[in-house]
Amino acid sequence: MGKLREYIKVAYANLKANKKRSFLTMLGIIIGISSVIMILAAGGGAKNMINNELSSVYSGMVYLMIKDTDKANMSYFTDDDIDFLRDYIDDNFHGATQVVGSKYGKADTVRGTYDITLNYGTPALEFKSTDPVVSGRFFSYSEYDSAANVGVITQAAARKLFGTTDVLGKTIEVVANDRSNEIEIIGIRRSKEGSGIGAMLTGASSETIEVPYTFMTKMYDVNEFRSTEILLIAETDYTNECMDMVQKKLEMKHGIKEEGAFSVDSWTDASKQFDSIMNVITAFVAVVAGIALLVGGIGVMNIMLVSVTERTREIGIRKSLGARTRMIMMQFMAEAGMITLIGGIIGIIIGLLLGTVICMAIKATPSFSLLSIIVSAAFSCGIGLFFGIYPAKKAAQLNPIEALRHE
Repeated sequence: MGKLREYIKVAYANLKANKKRSFLTMLGIIIGISSVIMILAAGGGAKNMINNELSSVYSGMVYLMIKDTDKANMSYFTDDDIDFLRDYIDDNFHGATQVVGSKYGKADTVRGTYDITLNYGTPALEFKSTDPVVSGRFFSYSEYDSAANVGVITQAAARKLFGTTDVLGKTIEVVANDRSNEIEIIGIRRSKEGSGIGAMLTGASSETIEVPYTFMTKMYDVNEFRSTEILLIAETDYTNECMDMVQKKLEMKHGIKEEGAFSVDSWTDASKQFDSIMNVITAFVAVVAGIALLVGGIGVMNIMLVSVTERTREIGIRKSLGARTRMIMMQFMAEAGMITLIGGIIGIIIGLLLGTVICMAIKATPSFSLLSIIVSAAFSCGIGLFFGIYPAKKAAQLNPIEALRHE
């Protein structure tokens, strides 16, 4: 332990005597380590943010699709299938809706004309978003059956279109498909929270009105529902049971006995695929950034070789005074290890700061992994020791007589 302390002390003295050169040697290590830490922290934070944003929208949604029309003995689902599932609505299964569609149009209000998006479906559409109705109510099945001209808007849309959120009972004229109709506002949904990457991916838009699907078919000539898939909306913990129940009920309704007629796709499956893709991308970018570490290691080796040349006479004197080959080698290995260790610590600090700054810019929470920090520091030291072996070995094998003659 005493010898090791002496090696470290001498190594520190040599590095301190050549501050500028030592710092430039560390620079490659600093850049490599900080890049890896920054990418892992920012990438993990962005992934978690996107996952949370998407999960808040899609976590309880399941798509039931006709996989084999021959086995299913039908080519598409209809409104009758959706109406059939209404009998099974409970606290866990909110219902089924046509694969939610959108229609773009113009809204004429006292404040002017604005672009508007009509989102339509069954009353189960209420549960598609985790943002609740904070004032009024969502449209009911009786209004759905009668194709009532009612709708629900967001708080942000109310403020933009009317200048206030006190809009219950007011009407708004919407023009779409060259047809104009008035829609009575019966509910206000809390505005979608989120910004940056998450908001872009979820397509959050404030100027939307949610209306009954039947109203759209009657007043805007939207085609009647005929699709190979149905959107089911359930509580997140009830997703699997919901899939099984709906599939069995529809199989009984249509007299399907063969397996493989339907297929289901849930957010859980999509989330796993998304995580896998994001992990591969993050790992790839981190590996690319890690190449800077190799470049930094080569820089360490180069500087250590220069140091051996500059200190040839010193090495000769030490060997003539009894220093063993192993001691000389350990001395230069200590210097290489110290360069990369200090560079690694500085790189980790810079990487943590940059990762935090990037996550703050995209409004995400940085994801720091203690394991990745430890591995990065260990890898940094390993790089220094690996690339320091050759210079150290060269120094240790110098002939003391020839070294003493060196000018």
